[in-house]
Amino acid sequence: MSDELYRLTKPFTLRRWISLTIQSAAYVLVIYYRPFANLPGIEAFEVHHGVWPEVAILSGVLMVLTALKAVYLGIFRRSEQRAEFASLKEALLQGRVQRMSLAIRCIFLLGALALVSLGWFPIGTRILAIAVPLFLLFAAVELNFIIYPGETLHPDPHDELLLFFRARMLKVGYVTAILALTALYVASLFASPYMGLLLPIALTISLLVPAFVYRRLDLQADE
Repeated sequence: MSDELYRLTKPFTLRRWISLTIQSAAYVLVIYYRPFANLPGIEAFEVHHGVWPEVAILSGVLMVLTALKAVYLGIFRRSEQRAEFASLKEALLQGRVQRMSLAIRCIFLLGALALVSLGWFPIGTRILAIAVPLFLLFAAVELNFIIYPGETLHPDPHDELLLFFRARMLKVGYVTAILALTALYVASLFASPYMGLLLPIALTISLLVPAFVYRRLDLQADE
């Protein structure tokens, strides 16, 4: 049995970054220019419900393209897909599936925060349709890491070192959250209109500080 961790998320090559950038740009263009607004019934619906139909149509198109890619891989690269699924199944059973690295999680969470912050300004209000769900998703991922720290998706709940790490992370997280709430309260007294912008920033700080504490403790344990 191999002890090597299985990377669930493949390395972000230039090709993957280009694909992610194109998809993000497509969402932004659809939200701002509404290319599907002339379809029957869409324009009248958007008057009352905003750009959700545009986002839903684009998401559907991307899902169809993803399904076509899966069919292509299933037909022309079946043996490779079967081997990869078998390797993933074995890694799941053995608890060797590796989580996303701290750097990747920071990129996604801070990127979502940037979109939410942009949506706070009048020129970017439409982007909140996808920015808020993405931010909440990545925040939940980071919160799960704080509650269940470790390098794998299913860490050992009886590992004493991980229990120590979690205790330290929760302690730092509580202190950070209290300081963030105090800062938000003070800000609400003098700059209440900016609370919608400051709240997600405070939440992000409260989630990332414990993650960096875990990273430091993990490096110290390896020395």
